[in-house]
Amino acid sequence: MQRRSETIPPERDRWMPRNGEQYFLILGNGTIQRLQWHGTEFDLDAWKFGNCFKTRQDAELAIEAVKALLKYLRIEN
Repeated sequence: MQRRSETIPPERDRWMPRNGEQYFLILGNGTIQRLQWHGTEFDLDAWKFGNCFKTRQDAELAIEAVKALLKYLRIEN
């Protein structure tokens, strides 16, 4: 089994959009939003959190992983 540090690239190796370049992020309701990178605090926070994707397809794959994780973590009352 791989350790977490082996599966998640360090920040310096992760893709970061250039100024004016588009990126995709997942909203709280699970929809994908395309935005333009301006290096704002919002942009940087999304990137730091890992919610900054180069393609819509990458964001769609992430949605499925998030859904699976949330289902796994769901606590039944």
